[in-house]
Amino acid sequence: MPSCTSRNTMRPAEWVRAGLRNLRHARAWAADYWYCGRQLARGAVSVVLREDPRSWQEVEGVTRLPVVVLPGIYETWRMMRPVADALRAAGHPVHVVPEVGLNLAPIRTVAEAVARHVGDESLERFAIVAHSKGGLVGKAVLLHPAVGDRVTVLVTVATPFAGSSWALWAPPGSGVRSLTPWARGVRALSREARANARIVSLVPRWDPHVPDDAHVTGGTNIRLPETGHFAPLGSPRVHRVVVAHLAGQGRGAA
Repeated sequence: MPSCTSRNTMRPAEWVRAGLRNLRHARAWAADYWYCGRQLARGAVSVVLREDPRSWQEVEGVTRLPVVVLPGIYETWRMMRPVADALRAAGHPVHVVPEVGLNLAPIRTVAEAVARHVGDESLERFAIVAHSKGGLVGKAVLLHPAVGDRVTVLVTVATPFAGSSWALWAPPGSGVRSLTPWARGVRALSREARANARIVSLVPRWDPHVPDDAHVTGGTNIRLPETGHFAPLGSPRVHRVVVAHLAGQGRGAA
């Protein structure tokens, strides 16, 4: 008579561990979207007040290396505010590229907009700090023939360097599907390794939007204790890590 159990049946203790893990993920997901919602609300206020991000280029005291911040897809520069505030407090003039908008254009197209901004602002040396898709754009800037050599370091948070399989489930035409591991732009960048040594990839402990490996071969990969896709942008510990990786890159003027 066949047994009612099998090797694949989970034991009670395993069910408990799986349940606790799913509960932690659910709580982390809720906290992540709560953070994202608050930032969007603050962004709406910023739009009403017509805030000018060029004020981030003004720093007090010692002026350090300029930094270009790049948001993720369906984000604006306002999502980068907590990181930008920390960079500015550390003496880094922070540049926003208005043409990036919601970062919906193809990666190479957005990279061209960044290159034009760098040229218009006469930034001879600068760093890039980016979130999510912004990190892919940042890598494309590293490879740009006109300005790539000017970038000292690219620090990214939750960037799907190998793509995100979750993006396959996004609605057609949303632009998110361009971030799957099989998307042409993602694959082309993934094959390019010559700029990887200048990339610092900060990878959340658990990211609901990027379930795939976000490590960069030949780059600096740091596993964060923070969870979520958006919430790490608001973590003071993440801010310290970002600023630390810009230290020693030299001084510069915007």
